[in-house]
Amino acid sequence: MLVRTLGVLTLADLHAALDDGRVTRAGGEALTARLLYAAQHIESDIREFPLGRALDILEAAVSATAAVAPQVDALVPAGDVRRFESIVSSLAIVGRASDPRSVIDAIAACAEFSPILHRGERRALVTFQQIEIDVRIAAPDEYGTTLVAATGSSAHLAALQHRRGAPRLFAREEDVYAQAGLRYIPPELRQGTGEIEAAAAGALPDLITREQIRGDLHMHTDYSDGADSLDVMIEAASALGYEYIAITDHSERAAASRTIARDDLARQREEIAAARERYPNIGILHGLEVDIMPDGSLDFPDGVLEMLDIVLASLHDAARQDPKTLTRRCVQAIRHPLVTIITHPANRLVGKRAGYPLDFDAVYAAAAETGTALEIDGAPSHLDLDGEHARAAIAAGVTVSIDSDCHRARLLDRQMQLGMGTARRGWVEPRHVLNARPIEDVRAFVARKRG
Repeated sequence: MLVRTLGVLTLADLHAALDDGRVTRAGGEALTARLLYAAQHIESDIREFPLGRALDILEAAVSATAAVAPQVDALVPAGDVRRFESIVSSLAIVGRASDPRSVIDAIAACAEFSPILHRGERRALVTFQQIEIDVRIAAPDEYGTTLVAATGSSAHLAALQHRRGAPRLFAREEDVYAQAGLRYIPPELRQGTGEIEAAAAGALPDLITREQIRGDLHMHTDYSDGADSLDVMIEAASALGYEYIAITDHSERAAASRTIARDDLARQREEIAAARERYPNIGILHGLEVDIMPDGSLDFPDGVLEMLDIVLASLHDAARQDPKTLTRRCVQAIRHPLVTIITHPANRLVGKRAGYPLDFDAVYAAAAETGTALEIDGAPSHLDLDGEHARAAIAAGVTVSIDSDCHRARLLDRQMQLGMGTARRGWVEPRHVLNARPIEDVRAFVARKRG
């Protein structure tokens, strides 16, 4: 009955059917209670992936699908990945074709997608790289409706359906929202956290876009634990069209595999000065990611730090401290006049550690008061500040920086994309973002804090 009547194939489908009332209408409260109980137990066995890994899998699945079915277009990752969830429990892709069944047939005939767990005319549950993926292929006139449904979240879809009334098929996502009397809601906002109400009131944020990022203020070279040289990082950043970057290797007492010594910092400064002559089209700031020590002091003395263009400070070691002490330590660094950005403030490790239990309201208040930026870190292991914290930070008047925290030149763009998606989940607009501003404004931001 679930498959035939309600179209439920995956756990995401089940949540959507429970949230929008379809299960109750079809089978009553008793069935709803049984399926809620079942869903909770299923979730405990669901295989989950960090966002970065999930994106890699789906991009490979998209390429494989396009190779066996060239008639499909507009083929994109959907589900949790499209909403930039840091932990992904359902993998889905959506494509468009004039004959959806021919695409499903081509996929079913391909050994790379075997075994096939379910097969219909427009949808298949396939196994790709030993991982279950929900593949949906829509006709052109229903693509928008299919993409909205496959993107979720279930809470968002239930609220949207409540406003739409009788569902209709549309070629574009924008028309699905227009039927509900709403402005288009970007995928990253579809969390069921007030976006429907904001759209109805004409109060959706003007979200930051990738094109509005002018530079990257957090990256590492082989002076510390980066894989590439200064020149390689500069060339890759220049190829991305950045107006400026900051080179920010790890200070001496960081727990990184390699760190930069004070003597090497002086040598790096000379190398950056020479690089500015070779790369006149991109501004190169000499910076440092300095550790915040257990007593709240910084790894390098002020006399060293004040010679840098920009200073980032990080809590890399909890030192077995309680939340109050950790917060005091972080706020002490925020109040240091030479610290411009606090990087990945909670120092979370996606899927492994939730992050430090800071008093974030105190952190936000100190950052807003002192003119210190808090970072939204695009490294797939961090994604910190996460969307919820980023939203709270900007509401408190904090300036944020969206950075790659990249250790390899080839990942500069990918990690900035992950940072962008995380920021957009937090309702972040260009006006909130330090590195959406010209380099003159970045320098002025640093100078105001130091002054």
